[in-house]
Amino acid sequence: MSRRNRWSFTLLAVVVALSAPAAASAQFGGLKKKVKEKITGDAQPASTVPAPAATSGSGGDPDAKARRDAWQNPTPITSAALDNFVKAIKAENAERAKYVAAAPPTSAIGKWNAYQQAKNKCARDEVLQDSAQARIQRKMMAEASAGNTKNTDAYGDSIMKLNEAAQARSQRCSGLERPRFTDDEWKEMRAQENKEEAAAAAAAGMDPFVYARLKERVIAYTLMPSGGKPSGYSPVELAVIDARKAEIKPLLGSDFNSSGQRTSLGG
Repeated sequence: MSRRNRWSFTLLAVVVALSAPAAASAQFGGLKKKVKEKITGDAQPASTVPAPAATSGSGGDPDAKARRDAWQNPTPITSAALDNFVKAIKAENAERAKYVAAAPPTSAIGKWNAYQQAKNKCARDEVLQDSAQARIQRKMMAEASAGNTKNTDAYGDSIMKLNEAAQARSQRCSGLERPRFTDDEWKEMRAQENKEEAAAAAAAGMDPFVYARLKERVIAYTLMPSGGKPSGYSPVELAVIDARKAEIKPLLGSDFNSSGQRTSLGG
């Protein structure tokens, strides 16, 4: 590229940088349903969300009453309850880590994790490239404003390389294919999730339904977006969670969504 053409490209890049709005993205997982040991819900007051209906007769759900009671009368969130919650989440995470570590690459969870890791890398690479380009464009603008046109040539070359890398990343990431699972593989993953939740409830010393409701409420508020207005919590409960958010958030990682649900394996 000639110096004159490079300078034209540099000016164009600066103009584009100043005129284009900054982009940001956020993602939250969707709600999942469990056949047995899950209760669905969000951070609304228990009184405004209908509890799962009880079924009668020998063919009904034998856990309906326990599930309904846990929903309608959630365990108050106290410091002691949070102690139990932390123990439970650590146990749940340990069960997941053990399962993942033992899974061969060709297994359902092995294929799912490889797919998730590739997706996460794509997202990280995009953020890093956007950040690097914005940083270079700021330097270019400063040099151009100071009249140091010669110093902008190297920045223009750097932006071109970033654009080439972005195109390669886009091609690679758009070609990612979500794994497909057999019925047996789905059953295995659901059974693993039930095992993790059972281990968590045991560590907390709580009934599985009671623990599930506590977990949803704690995580829903902990991950509530900034500016959100929590409902269904007492002031004391909010204060207790606020005091330990810095401890709780790292335990959740990116595995949970803002409705208090762990993202389902394979989902």
